[in-house]
Amino acid sequence: MSQSSIRPVLITKVLPNSIAAEIGFEPGDSIVAINGSHPRDLIDYQFLCADEILELEVLDGAGETHVIEIEKDYDDDLGLEFETALFDGLIQCNNRCPFCFIDQQPPGKRQSLYFKDDDYRLSFLYGSYLTLTNLTQTEWDRIERMRLSPLYVSVHATEPDVRIGLLKNPRAGQILEQLRWFQERRLQIHAQVVVCPGINDG
Repeated sequence: MSQSSIRPVLITKVLPNSIAAEIGFEPGDSIVAINGSHPRDLIDYQFLCADEILELEVLDGAGETHVIEIEKDYDDDLGLEFETALFDGLIQCNNRCPFCFIDQQPPGKRQSLYFKDDDYRLSFLYGSYLTLTNLTQTEWDRIERMRLSPLYVSVHATEPDVRIGLLKNPRAGQILEQLRWFQERRLQIHAQVVVCPGINDG
């Protein structure tokens, strides 16, 4: 994701008796930056907030910008909740698996039911499964640097031709190299297989 796609992070809830409540944060305020860095997602936010001294650039509900300095213990939570865990948008799935429940949704439902995610951050935060076919080198580098583990991987097949045929994505054939990548870096994964008779059950 590019830096320009990172939006101010909308606060939806301020927990009672928290640091944020004491300072005067309100739902509708937005965080622009923490110690000069723009958080891309909840992972960045938690990492940046682990510092003991924070300088927050905040946009209030009226559109005014404020700079707030906070001194706290490194493990103190600010007590903020946000509208989404992904501040720079969802990494969407480009595969066309025959068993995809999103593709099988009937028309006429709410739009959010048709979003196909293949986002490693949701895998790390919430245990959703991804195929690893939609990751850029920047994202691989971040997984390694931040030790984002475990991730949950939909393997389905390890033979390149079989997996490419299942996912309808030429990048799907790299799965064994990708699994070795995790092994070499001692990063844990949980794997799943959806068995399709006559395709990947041999």
